[in-house]
Amino acid sequence: MTAKHPDDEIDTIIWSEIESSDSKGDFICYVIHSPANAKFLENAKQRIDTEPDPDSLVPAKYPNAIRRIEELARKNDAVASFHMGKIHALGIAVPQNLPEGIRWYEKAVELGEPRAHANLGWFYQSGYGVTKNPQKAFELLSYAAEHGVLSAKAAIGIMLLKGETTEPDSVTGLKKLEEAFNEGYLNAGNHLSDIYFEGKYVEKDIEQAHRWLWNVANCGDERSMAILGHYLITGSHGKKDTDTGLKLMHKAIEKRFLPAYLWLGTLYKKGNGVEQNLKKALDLFKEGVLAGEKDCEKAISILLAEQNITGINTPKSFH
Repeated sequence: MTAKHPDDEIDTIIWSEIESSDSKGDFICYVIHSPANAKFLENAKQRIDTEPDPDSLVPAKYPNAIRRIEELARKNDAVASFHMGKIHALGIAVPQNLPEGIRWYEKAVELGEPRAHANLGWFYQSGYGVTKNPQKAFELLSYAAEHGVLSAKAAIGIMLLKGETTEPDSVTGLKKLEEAFNEGYLNAGNHLSDIYFEGKYVEKDIEQAHRWLWNVANCGDERSMAILGHYLITGSHGKKDTDTGLKLMHKAIEKRFLPAYLWLGTLYKKGNGVEQNLKKALDLFKEGVLAGEKDCEKAISILLAEQNITGINTPKSFH
């Protein structure tokens, strides 16, 4: 039996209210809100794509769900209080109201909700909506990290590397990031890769940097595949392997990382790391447009203008 997640009740409340809605806005709000383990995410995305009225962007039924969540929050439900904070901080189906979001997050913190600790910790770390306070940020993020919020553990690792509250501690900082990655937070691997590439908080180490980027890509992260592919094709980050780089870029495209169409097309257009091939560039840009990468439309227009190419069948939207 699948373990019940604390957000399951919130997820059910929202979907029960919006399932019959004709408003695209309700489903956009659901995707933005994304309760943990959201059971209806793909359904919501499909409704966004197929909802016939393109002007129905005002959420019609989401406010009903918010009222029900608020009723729970006022009964000192920690998870509902966290979601009220998120709703107001992001402006989900309500006008964005950061002070109100912070007020709900603070209540959720008092009730022991780890994600509220994390979000409020990031606010204090950056000074977003509150007076910047690295020490308070560290305390809030530490609680979140100790209670399973892996992104908070990674944030603690970076704070330790930077020495935001104490003397820099690269050993513990790297350890926290590695733990976060090994426990399932893939972006910690990207942070480690960047840290070793830059050599800012630790000695620069190209081998370690590539190893960590490979670790993330091997976990199936299409964005990291495309980034690593770009690095290997161009040789911009200390290693060059064109064949492997191309395979990674095409794999990222297969996994629908849409910017990869633009990135790879641009490499062929400029002859950067590969032999210049304007036809391949144009084909990739066209494929990108069909897949939904809007930036490829501009890339086609620029390429055709630069080369003064005529007589090529381009979609009517380009004229």
